[in-house]
Amino acid sequence: MTERPETLLAVLAELKRRRGEAVSGNELAASLGISRTAVWKHIRTLRSRGYLIESLPKKGYRLTALSRTLRPEEVLPLLQTRFLGRSYDYHESIGSTNDRAMDLARHGAPHGTTVVAEEQTAGRGRLRRPWHSAKGMGLYFSMILRPDMPPRHGPESTLVTALALARCLRAQWALDARIKWPNDVLISGKKVAGILTEMQSDPDRIQFLVVGVGVNVLHREEDLPADALYPATSVALEWERVRKEADAPWDISRAHVLAAFLNTMEELYERYVEKGLASLRDDLKNLSAVLGRWVCIQAAERTLEGTARDLTDRGGLVVETPDGRRETVWVGDILHLRHAQAAQE
Repeated sequence: MTERPETLLAVLAELKRRRGEAVSGNELAASLGISRTAVWKHIRTLRSRGYLIESLPKKGYRLTALSRTLRPEEVLPLLQTRFLGRSYDYHESIGSTNDRAMDLARHGAPHGTTVVAEEQTAGRGRLRRPWHSAKGMGLYFSMILRPDMPPRHGPESTLVTALALARCLRAQWALDARIKWPNDVLISGKKVAGILTEMQSDPDRIQFLVVGVGVNVLHREEDLPADALYPATSVALEWERVRKEADAPWDISRAHVLAAFLNTMEELYERYVEKGLASLRDDLKNLSAVLGRWVCIQAAERTLEGTARDLTDRGGLVVETPDGRRETVWVGDILHLRHAQAAQE
């Protein structure tokens, strides 16, 4: 018999609903309209995926511990989305979720397809910098988006994604997450997440975008790279620092972090598609980690230094140079970030 994913999810949902209680095989079979043999096979599959399920003689099955994975049965029930994450491509290990998503997109994968991995063996960020992807500790995923827009708008999705992640971490876990233009999220000045957007387009229209996201979630200090350009942190480390002061809901589950992000992302993305990036400009400015601060930006073949003053309606960073001129940077990498007063001393 081939297992039906929806029936497997239904068995798991009932065990979760009555967690700690014994649920008989007869009861599960009758409520789901399947045989007891089918129930047993589903239980065996769930055990193989990390769920601790006891078999109690004459009583049935009791769920005693949840899986800590990002398997679809853990994430999909938490989604409130219409399209984002509804096509869910899960891997225990993969070279790069972006590479997989690019391949799926070229073969027609639908808008909102999300590729998720427990670990990446060849994860990368902007400028092909390696992204440390420890197994079972972070979020490593890529979303396929198919906006009906000209290619010049492609990079804007990076800022929408950064805003969604910052808002999610602030709302769900009371963390002071901020956006380091254009593609990083910081907490307490340390990098917790990075975003890599890749595009395939015709001259006048985007065919698809692949937006890759890496988030440090369960990392301890010793798990984080010591040689990174920016000091790194994780959701767990930052929550440990604030939990005595903040009464924030917390379940240190990567599945909950991923689902909360996807729910937030879809809401913001639909607003962006309908009204443009200008509709998110105030939010982007309010959550900026760079406005009002001195920056050193690598932009193409030159380096620009000055104070970040504004963000345009299309996501360009306005920098005021020491001689008072203002320049708008559309693509670049912030190498250094300091308080403006400290930079002038």
